[in-house]
Amino acid sequence: MKLLFILNPVAGKGKSSQFMSTIKRVCEKENVEYMIKVTPRVGGAKDIARWGSENGFDRIIAVGGDGTINEVVNGIVGSEAVLGVIPGGSGNDFIRSISEPKKLEQYILDAIYGTAKRIDLGKCNDRYFINMASIGLDTQVVIGTQKTKKYFSGRLAYLTSALFTIFSYKGWDLNIEIDGDKFQTKTLLTAIANGKFYGGGVMPTPDAKLDDGYFDICHVQHMPKRRIFRVLPKYLKSKHKDIKEVQLVKGKEILITSNSPFPLNLDGEVSITSKAHFKLIANSIDIIAP
Repeated sequence: MKLLFILNPVAGKGKSSQFMSTIKRVCEKENVEYMIKVTPRVGGAKDIARWGSENGFDRIIAVGGDGTINEVVNGIVGSEAVLGVIPGGSGNDFIRSISEPKKLEQYILDAIYGTAKRIDLGKCNDRYFINMASIGLDTQVVIGTQKTKKYFSGRLAYLTSALFTIFSYKGWDLNIEIDGDKFQTKTLLTAIANGKFYGGGVMPTPDAKLDDGYFDICHVQHMPKRRIFRVLPKYLKSKHKDIKEVQLVKGKEILITSNSPFPLNLDGEVSITSKAHFKLIANSIDIIAP
């Protein structure tokens, strides 16, 4: 078995770059064939992952945050390579859906000896995502988190960005279609989930499962700023199910459009679009289960 570790040196304020010596030590102790490649730029992990899947690597392990995982997923999708994860980012949300926190050495041993498990993927327009997509307030928060995580980590970076974002946020007029059901609404946020967590541990869709063949969707209607401040603590604690502006549903295909371009978040990577077409691709990728 051949392992390829793809390491993002800037993830987690450089935390992941400190993992290299431990990866080498454990792999050599376990006498496995391995290679470590460091991503040279944004988008580089996708190219390395594709190269690895085409050159005989059985397991390709993303060493970094959720953005690194997303790039690796887009590099190996459609191949026989199995995805592994060693969390080294600031939020590390995807790994929360498949593993309890553990020491670095154990994550590496999981990458070597863990069994493969088939899960679903999401696809939005022409890009795959494995964990979470969102539009609205929380996407603006993700943009702001790129700044706040220079000073804070995980949930605190997300919360700090959220507080600043609320003061300027005006909502989006969206056309939403979920498995053929259409509605128009002014939106506070919409999250389309494969995994459970984002934003450093926030659960917009607590019942989401990686292998059930459905997206879990959380749609929240726009509301006055004073009410947002009352609702936000419940949302952060995943106690938003009974809030009147909240709709939680399941679906396999979602189309969201707007007359104005909006920011779209896929696994923490943000782009601008006026149309987001989501499809659930069931049983489409193997991951290493601890």
